[in-house]
Order: sequence, then C-alpha cells, then structure tokens
Amino acid sequence: MREQEKSSLNPLRAVGAVLAAFTGIRRGKDSKEDLQKLKPVQIILAALICAAVLIAGLIILVKSIVPAQ
Repeated sequence: MREQEKSSLNPLRAVGAVLAAFTGIRRGKDSKEDLQKLKPVQIILAALICAAVLIAGLIILVKSIVPAQ
C-alpha cells in the first residue's frame, strides 16, 4: 500500500516541483530528492500544463483589463 501511495502522489509532487522552479524557491536537498523520485516525463508534462495555465491566466487577465477595440 505504501508503494501505491507514493505513485499516486507523484503527479502532485511533480506539479509542486515545477511551481517551486517557476518561483525560484526550492532547497537544494528537495530538488535532488525530486530528481531521484520523479521521472523526467512527469516533470515535463507538469511544466507544460503549468505553463499553459499561466499563459491562459495572463491572457484572460489582460483581456479583462484592456478594453476591446
């Protein structure tokens, strides 16, 4: 059961690692631990999803602030 818990939390851990990298707040020890426990594919997918959400959020924010012409 413990292995199942670890595998189910990996996507959340990947998102957390990517968000920490986006903001620049991460301890070296935690970064090394994430690199050992997470697969590169998980990190890449989480980064692409987080980047898409960030860009979509910025576009929505700009469209709501700037009047349409």
